[in-house]
Amino acid sequence: MMKNTVSVEEKGYKPGKFFGWVFLITWGSWLIAAYLSYNHPDPNFYSIFLIPGLFAPVLVTIAFIAMPKNRLIRKDFFQRLFDMKKINLAPLVKICLIMGSSVVAAILISVLFGGSINQLQLSEDFKFSAGSIPVLMVMIIAPVLEEIGWRGYGVDALLSRFNLLTGSLMFGFLWSIWHLPLVFVKNYSMNLLLQENVWFAVNYFVSIIPLGIILNWLYVKSNRSTLALIIFHIFLNFMQTSTQMTEWTSCIQTVVIISIAGLIVLTNTELFFPSLKVYSEIEA
Repeated sequence: MMKNTVSVEEKGYKPGKFFGWVFLITWGSWLIAAYLSYNHPDPNFYSIFLIPGLFAPVLVTIAFIAMPKNRLIRKDFFQRLFDMKKINLAPLVKICLIMGSSVVAAILISVLFGGSINQLQLSEDFKFSAGSIPVLMVMIIAPVLEEIGWRGYGVDALLSRFNLLTGSLMFGFLWSIWHLPLVFVKNYSMNLLLQENVWFAVNYFVSIIPLGIILNWLYVKSNRSTLALIIFHIFLNFMQTSTQMTEWTSCIQTVVIISIAGLIVLTNTELFFPSLKVYSEIEA
């Protein structure tokens, strides 16, 4: 434990209020976008209302850490976001290689069931859309905003109350259903999945939960570096769109990801099953 620490009780994390505000802003704006996507004459007008929802985690984080009583949280936030020395390259590179291999493994498994080996070819275009918002921008900006919000306050708020396994599962579930309104936005990627096959949409939401475990493992191993998680999240987005992997193969990959998350938990029991909470204290 580092010197000059302060207890969680003194810091006063408020996970319920944080996630409550995030969901209120996100779901409110995205449900408006969903309504407009079917009822406004301009098919891309709804994209304007996607923006507040995307920004919600970081906006609520900024609001919470700006409170005078949260001086220590604010100091810790900026250290984790900008201090490159906190990044531990070994686990970051390792998990990037593992997650990249999960794509190849899923495709090779799908070939055994009649899938095409051509799925390994580079994709000619990105396989998801976001209305009039450039896809490349979404792939980069979304992870930055999400991780500053989630790792900036939300995850630590959960881990101030629960151990790493419980907190990660809770975060994975919350992160998953946070995306739910996008299913109803016409021609958005998740809406297209639902139109194609309801199980493809279900798979999307299920796959996020084990990712919560994987990302939080990296978070702990990288000295709680928000920057490390931003890098990894961007890598995940590009990895998922770099090949011609079918949605059926994506379902196989979800099983692979669940297995990876399970192995991480089983080989890091001292982190996931501690006698005390992982973040009972932080640096002052």
